[in-house]
Amino acid sequence: MTQRSKTSYVLPALIYVLIVGTAFSADVQPVLVKAFGAEPFGYPVALVVAIAQAVLWLPFVFAIHHFMLIVEQANKDGRSIGRMGLLAYAADVGRRHPQLRRSQVFSIAGLLYFVAICGAWIAYADAKGI
Repeated sequence: MTQRSKTSYVLPALIYVLIVGTAFSADVQPVLVKAFGAEPFGYPVALVVAIAQAVLWLPFVFAIHHFMLIVEQANKDGRSIGRMGLLAYAADVGRRHPQLRRSQVFSIAGLLYFVAICGAWIAYADAKGI
């Protein structure tokens, strides 16, 4: 079993709070109104978007947690995390450390999920002319 540090929990939680919290930023409000209207479903746009982000980004938070486990193992193995070193390490970590195979799969799936969510937002914003 992989030993988990506080960092593998705190960093994903912090990123999650920041992502969801952006919906309440005054600079973001005009964009949200353009994208979804002032009161989608009869509620303030910031609240609706924050709830949607909380649901949509939750799988990505788990992926960050699992990626942090890989980063911690890389540090224990004395591997450089600079440039492409960490990505190369993450691509092969399941073979060297079978207990991290699940984390490897979750990290790759999380990256693909991130790209899909960002791509969907870009396509939606482009279609709306934002």
